[in-house]
Amino acid sequence: MDGARDSEIAMGGYQPYHLATRQPARGQIHGFRLGLWYEHLGMLDDTFLKPENEDCIRKVNQIADKYWDLYSSETLEGDLPGHLLRYPIGISSEGNVTELPGTEFFSDTKARVLDCSYQDLQRCNDMVRMLMLTVLNL
Repeated sequence: MDGARDSEIAMGGYQPYHLATRQPARGQIHGFRLGLWYEHLGMLDDTFLKPENEDCIRKVNQIADKYWDLYSSETLEGDLPGHLLRYPIGISSEGNVTELPGTEFFSDTKARVLDCSYQDLQRCNDMVRMLMLTVLNL
């Protein structure tokens, strides 16, 4: 996810007059986010109204997993319902980043899932470990 391929979906937004204090923010950024999510997930869901909620995170991950399973299946019939797919890597309990079994390459391509040198992978593993420690210590 280094920007060399069209593989990132990320967006940051700030609307100072619609900051959440006592109720969820519902400004233009909110509408823009819902529009982007509809475009990339191919659907709307009530959980998307509270993106900070674990139910929303689980729902987005569930959809991304489903779309990856469809994309990587032996027979893909028709277009995918959305564009957001789970990136096919595993992260061990020690924080090591690995390929999922059978996913050295993206389906029907020669593009490697982990297209990096050993040193890059080690740096990535170190960053994941630091992030895991930070999250676990909160």
